[in-house]
Amino acid sequence: MEIKELGVDKNIVTKEYIFDGTDIKTAERRTLNELNRKYTVEGFRKGKVPLSVFKMRFGKDFYDYFVFEQLLEEVYKSFKEETNLLLIPEIVEKEINSENGRVVVNFHKKPVAKVEVEKIKVRIANKEQVLDNYLDLRLNSLKEEHAVLEPKEGPAEFDDLVRVRVFVVNKETGKVLIDGKEDEYVLYKEDERPTVKNVVGHKKGDVVEFDREFAGKEGESVTYHYKLEILEVYKRNLPELTDEFVKNNLSELHLETLEELKNKIREEGTKIYDDEIKHSIREQILAQLPDVTELFISEKTIDYAVRLIVNNMKEENKYEDYVKKYETEEKALESLKDYYVTELKKESAIEKLAKEYNIERKVSDEELEKYAEILAPYWGISVERAKVLAKEKPEIREEIENMIFVDKVIDKAAEKVQREIVDVNKEGEESEENN
Repeated sequence: MEIKELGVDKNIVTKEYIFDGTDIKTAERRTLNELNRKYTVEGFRKGKVPLSVFKMRFGKDFYDYFVFEQLLEEVYKSFKEETNLLLIPEIVEKEINSENGRVVVNFHKKPVAKVEVEKIKVRIANKEQVLDNYLDLRLNSLKEEHAVLEPKEGPAEFDDLVRVRVFVVNKETGKVLIDGKEDEYVLYKEDERPTVKNVVGHKKGDVVEFDREFAGKEGESVTYHYKLEILEVYKRNLPELTDEFVKNNLSELHLETLEELKNKIREEGTKIYDDEIKHSIREQILAQLPDVTELFISEKTIDYAVRLIVNNMKEENKYEDYVKKYETEEKALESLKDYYVTELKKESAIEKLAKEYNIERKVSDEELEKYAEILAPYWGISVERAKVLAKEKPEIREEIENMIFVDKVIDKAAEKVQREIVDVNKEGEESEENN
């Protein structure tokens, strides 16, 4: 077998495998042995059918299929020497006869990527504003938690606490959903629930009734009748936050002054802010990577990749359902193509940046355990169990190692991206002037 390189098209290297008469004869003998093991021919003993009979019986397929399969084994052996492959090699041509043969193969290599992370712009919430909002929220929560309740005879007002007995019945069927359950809640002004709005203005002993309509099955509406018996109304007296309040009510924190409490809360807020911003920056960079990445890739590679994806989806009986999501099959294929290119750009960019930053995939056990601690709540298992899985399950370990690897690369890239500080309002949302 002789191998010739026919040419290079961006990331595709095309090679020709040439077989002479000796190669063909060897492949014929192997084919004969294989066919004699699988087939019987009337008039011949099992395993004793001559080559000429099989040639006559299978005709053109004898060389195009059976001998070709034998030659492919030699071709496949050479694939092991190919490096940096993106996809499985693609056989694009074949010509086999009794005298010689040739097989042409496209090797789709991983494309070269050009990444300009400096063009990425991430938006970061104003730290001081976020911490001020967090401080206000925590201090207000402390006031709410330590509110002094004073029974009142007058009508309930916003910010009062009410204790009610609740009855809910399906108005059409009479089915009882809630039968006298006691509940209590604060009447916050911003709370739009009817159970709040309808109670305001009523006093202890009053009965409040109203209907609520909900969407039911198949677009039909369902109406429920609510009856609330007001058992008690309390005026909430919020305490003033002072040094004395901190010492008397928050002794478990071992703090002496309100200022110490504020500093502690800001420390907590800073940690939360740093973690959230780090996560946000990672997400923003990953989302923008395809836009700042240019691939030196042939369209033939992209088309071949989509064909492989489609074949896999068909084998799993998923392709028809996928196409139904789009107006035409053409649009479905275009969506697959866009998705593949986008993901390939991300993957190629990560690999390129990793080499540039000298970041290896190797992960320590300590890093694995730390990541397992983060994932444990999402998996719904204990931290110790998560650590064991991360170390001992190869597929899980590989997945986590890749997550850590990507995080390392993105965190390094974050040092070079543009950053825009965004003001936030009291609700923690971006201010309108930023939009």
